[in-house]
Amino acid sequence: MMEQELLKMDSLDVALIDAYFIGAFFIALYFVYKSQVEHKFELLVISYFLLTGEYNDLLTFSIPGLSFFEIQPERFLLLAFGFFTIRSMASPGLVKQTKIRRSPWVQPLFVVALFLAIGSVIISLFIHVDQLGMSEAIVKSLKPLNMLILVYSFYMLSNEKMIATIGKIIIVTAVVTSVICLIQTGVDSMFMRVGEQRKAFGDVLRATGIFNTERINAYFLIIAMAWTLITLQNIRLKYLLTALFAAGVICTFHRMSWLVMSLVLFIYFVKIQKVGADRLVFAGLIGLTLALSVYTFFFQDIMQSTLVQERLTDHVDGRKGYYTMVVDNIGNQPVFGYGGKNNEVYYQAMLQVTGQINRATGEDGGIHSGYFSTLFYYGVPALIFYILFVVLAILYFYRLTTYNIFFAIPFLIAVIYAVGNMTNTLLYSGIGVFYAMHLGLGLGARYQRGFIYGEIKDFKISFRNTLPDIG
Repeated sequence: MMEQELLKMDSLDVALIDAYFIGAFFIALYFVYKSQVEHKFELLVISYFLLTGEYNDLLTFSIPGLSFFEIQPERFLLLAFGFFTIRSMASPGLVKQTKIRRSPWVQPLFVVALFLAIGSVIISLFIHVDQLGMSEAIVKSLKPLNMLILVYSFYMLSNEKMIATIGKIIIVTAVVTSVICLIQTGVDSMFMRVGEQRKAFGDVLRATGIFNTERINAYFLIIAMAWTLITLQNIRLKYLLTALFAAGVICTFHRMSWLVMSLVLFIYFVKIQKVGADRLVFAGLIGLTLALSVYTFFFQDIMQSTLVQERLTDHVDGRKGYYTMVVDNIGNQPVFGYGGKNNEVYYQAMLQVTGQINRATGEDGGIHSGYFSTLFYYGVPALIFYILFVVLAILYFYRLTTYNIFFAIPFLIAVIYAVGNMTNTLLYSGIGVFYAMHLGLGLGARYQRGFIYGEIKDFKISFRNTLPDIG
């Protein structure tokens, strides 16, 4: 995999990415050293994972004798935090308990729903083990299991120092990927690019930054935007970085991300900042004027772009055919679904919808919805539990925003995840990993006395200070 990716880049890009791997490691070391947290190894692992985006796919390696099981970055997280989970269960004193919660058997409803959703997925995979193969069923079950482990691990690790450090790491990573986005859009579309090469308009490609796809890049930037707006102490820096991240999202030319970013900004200014409707309308008019100006000057390029042409047709990239295919076929396998893409029903249906062999075989593309994917692959019960998990998580953290502003971060990320899943399959990998981490941090903060009982009245982070500014 690494060799194939490197063949797409020139020697300068390879050297820059190698240099970034080294630089990211020292940045992670610096923040971990300054964090004063107890579990520095776990913080270093997640910090380096975040800082390297999906460049870290280039670090994948195989285990001799186990050709089906590569050590990919997400699987390394599974190993590292799985080991931490086992140690914390075996030795309860491993994690310094500052939380007000005692019984592990009483869980929030969204955690119960997540557990049931993941259990349904794993059962479905092994029900279809004949068509998947045992190794494939095991490998696919690791992704949802990883999400559950990350939620529990970050719940155990969550405290103000850990939260502040991870927030800083996310913001720094977003700065890096935003700058690369701007270079990819305005200077060189292939600059440090290791992922997809989808056209935006003319000769311009959709910016992927340090990620493999424009959608993951965009959603990560929106997550960083939430952190910046809610926790960053310096007002000028807050809005400067927000503008930079917004520019990065725009450069991805990912339509759903534009909508999600607008929704997040609307919720932030209306719910958190209490900005009046008249100011929002004025800002909207300014944005509309700018958009119309760009449209006027680049009318021809925009109308001929894939951004527009995809929506003038209803075949390969149209969503309607995928969703209709799921509804038409799920009645034959309602309980456990079809287990994935490796079956005759998926092949024939997708061939009819798209007319492309690579999509019918599952090599490219998918159903383009986390909800419809869950329904088709894993069945009705899995979908019900999954929807309950998504909705209950939003409600859970929304209620907690009345206690402390920090809870607005997992709340907004829950909204991002819920809305993004409508037209993208986020599920248990990629953005799902970032979401699991934030669920754990938010859940841990919920049971920190300071966050709930007013000892931490506000939660702001500053790059000038090692610890968060609390009070």
